[in-house]
Amino acid sequence: MSDYKLSLLRRLPVRAQNLVAEYSELDISSKAQDWRWFHKYPAGVLTGKIPACKTIIQAAYRHFMDTERDDIYLCEDARKSILAWFKFTPIPDGPQAGKPLTLNPPLIWMSISLIAWRWSDDEYEEIEGEYVQLKYKGTRRYKEAFCLVGRKFSKTTWAAAMGLYCIKKGHHKSRGYTFATTLDQAREVWGAAASMIDLSPRLQTDFHHNKITSNRPIITMPAKDGSFIAKAGNSDKQDGLNPIFACLDECHAITDFNSYGVVTSAFGAQVEYLFMIITTAGTVLDGLCTTLHANGLRALDPNDEDYTVDTTFYAIFQIDKDDDWDDERAWLKANPSSLYGRPSLQYLREEFAKAVNSFEQKANFLTKHCNKFVSGADKWLDLDKVKLCTVDDLNFDDYKHKKCYIGFDRSLGGDVTSLYVLFPDDDGGITIFGFNIQTQQAVKESGNYLQKIYQKAEESGHIRLISDGSRIRNEHVKQLIRDVYKQLPQCEHIAYDPYKMKEVAMDLEEEGLPMLSVSQGPTNLSEPAKKFEELVENQTLRYNGDTMFNFACECAVMDVTKFNNVAVYKTDYKAEKIDPLIAVIIALSSATLFSTNSSVYNHKGLTVI
Repeated sequence: MSDYKLSLLRRLPVRAQNLVAEYSELDISSKAQDWRWFHKYPAGVLTGKIPACKTIIQAAYRHFMDTERDDIYLCEDARKSILAWFKFTPIPDGPQAGKPLTLNPPLIWMSISLIAWRWSDDEYEEIEGEYVQLKYKGTRRYKEAFCLVGRKFSKTTWAAAMGLYCIKKGHHKSRGYTFATTLDQAREVWGAAASMIDLSPRLQTDFHHNKITSNRPIITMPAKDGSFIAKAGNSDKQDGLNPIFACLDECHAITDFNSYGVVTSAFGAQVEYLFMIITTAGTVLDGLCTTLHANGLRALDPNDEDYTVDTTFYAIFQIDKDDDWDDERAWLKANPSSLYGRPSLQYLREEFAKAVNSFEQKANFLTKHCNKFVSGADKWLDLDKVKLCTVDDLNFDDYKHKKCYIGFDRSLGGDVTSLYVLFPDDDGGITIFGFNIQTQQAVKESGNYLQKIYQKAEESGHIRLISDGSRIRNEHVKQLIRDVYKQLPQCEHIAYDPYKMKEVAMDLEEEGLPMLSVSQGPTNLSEPAKKFEELVENQTLRYNGDTMFNFACECAVMDVTKFNNVAVYKTDYKAEKIDPLIAVIIALSSATLFSTNSSVYNHKGLTVI
């Protein structure tokens, strides 16, 4: 058991600790539709028997803290009712279509949590001399649910069944809606509900739908004049809804915060309602989903006493910040149903194999199967185009007597220390050769995927591993620069990022090396970055297939500032390395932005641009 789980267990009151111990030891089949999974699943999370990320561990802690409260209670009729409901909601598609939907343990925990936690008493607050009722005895505690979970979790099927349940149990003229960025996406949940009705004689006694003529997809419940409708999420067309249920599907693609606000405000007339937001992560880093995700992180944090959201249920399944994306055990954190066969581990392995060889597939794997928000939409370089610039028979000895520029980027922490020599070519292109160093200790501490990159790079001579020490020291840096520079009689200067390099640069300057400080600000690196992209597009970049350089190009993402400057960076500081690429851009910066009619070495001291 991790120290963090143990610390949370110890914070629980004794009665709750005993409840965790009791349910963690229960022997229940994962296929059993047994309500006791409501306690057993979070108990397994807290005791380490079920792999879980930090946010789910916190949700499990919240669960058992809730058992100590007097203002809420677990309604026995409601928890029986929701599990019984799924006997009538069949699997809507695939080879198992028509068979009852079997809830796996995390879905039992989530379903009962949403339906069966109830308020113990009415609650009023005096406002301007009037007593306003805030809580209603016996009504559901949770009004909203934010569920971030990997693909193939049965999110769509589950949401469809929950929607039909709320409409069935609701009052006269109960209305439900499914929303998404497009009508086609919104119809995913609605279509699952319609298929359930087609496959279930029991549901057909209550519901009808117009799936055949579905320009306006609608499910009706004639006995209550109820309806379940699919709608595109345009914020200007959602007024007057008054729903008791709504589902916002795949909100990672939504940038319109107004659509969310309009839907939430539409519930204002309802005492009891449920707004389900189900999604994977995505590539929109400043949209609705990342905001709701951030809210969830605060709400679940037991140490954040300034932010309490008591009526929203959060289930955030994702790999943890320090997890390696190639760690199969970490995948289980984002895909909790994989323990029970959906998606299968084999499926995840196959998707990972695709991701290893493709930047686009990697971004897809990280967002859909690891639930990491990444700026995949902002990926900078097409690695296939970069690799087309490879010249197999390039030889450093054939170039080293030509005019050249050195770009240098020193490692910080576990990064790579990279030196790249840039030779201008007659056609306006460039030829580059790289010299990378890293410590063996840093390689050992890397994830499996990055270790394979290092191994391949070492075998091909594209990186040298240093055995003495756990970090790159000043003497390692100076020796690397000396060894390369002495082979280059026409080297114009050695351009370097000044951060953590002042002492090294001054020592080398004293030895007579032409050091040139180039800070990594947009003024210095934006135009060279654009130039580099142009070289790749025009196939006038030439290199020897350098493994570390390829990996850097794969990892690099790009952003454009409001002043049209380009910023190149990485999104995963532990698993991604862009130092070789930065070294090349620094070399380009010194070659293209620094110009003078006289020698830059006619004066004493460091040169800075």
